[in-house]
Amino acid sequence: MISRASLRQVMTHYKLPRGLLAGLTLSVALAACGGGGAATPTRQLATPTLSATAIGAVDIGQPPGAAIDEITAIFGSPDEDSSWIDADSSLYGECPGVQLRVVGWGSLYLYFLADEPITPDNENAASRFYTFSYGYDFSRNEGATDPRDLNLVTETGIGLGSTRAELRTAHGGSLTETYDEEADTWTWSIDEPSGTFIAGLLSGPEDDATVVLMERVPSCGGA
Repeated sequence: MISRASLRQVMTHYKLPRGLLAGLTLSVALAACGGGGAATPTRQLATPTLSATAIGAVDIGQPPGAAIDEITAIFGSPDEDSSWIDADSSLYGECPGVQLRVVGWGSLYLYFLADEPITPDNENAASRFYTFSYGYDFSRNEGATDPRDLNLVTETGIGLGSTRAELRTAHGGSLTETYDEEADTWTWSIDEPSGTFIAGLLSGPEDDATVVLMERVPSCGGA
């Protein structure tokens, strides 16, 4: 399940009038670290599938150079890049490792961790793709948007905008739903024996409430 610290991090940017999410996503935090310009896809590739172990051909644990190149080949240059910062930066919650880099395409963010300080010569050897998050941006036109129209989904077709009912149909007994009273959020997780899984937030308690955030667990944030 999404950690309480991770929920606090998300809720820094998500407001909940009448139980509906209407705030800002992690793009606010990334913008503070500097961002890129307009992005244009470089070649036409199939949209990658989200899973607990990969985004399409980009596997968890892969060096950042190859991972960023692959996603850039599909979606174009990233919109945001935090560069290498301390892993316990308050912008992203406490992440394991020594340094952290977060690269974003619209509402998709890839987190890379390093176990030692990064230099120009050791980035790919000392760091790895650790986790990802994919969530609606509520700062645009006061509504839920996926700025790049990435339309990423899991193998079972679950993505942003999928309903609670669709989650239940697709995952049945492997789906866990929890209401966090302190954060006033409805969370869900697709549990897997490996201990890594996809989890996220729903817009409310109703059957037609929609998925507004998806992330790989474990994620940054701690317990």
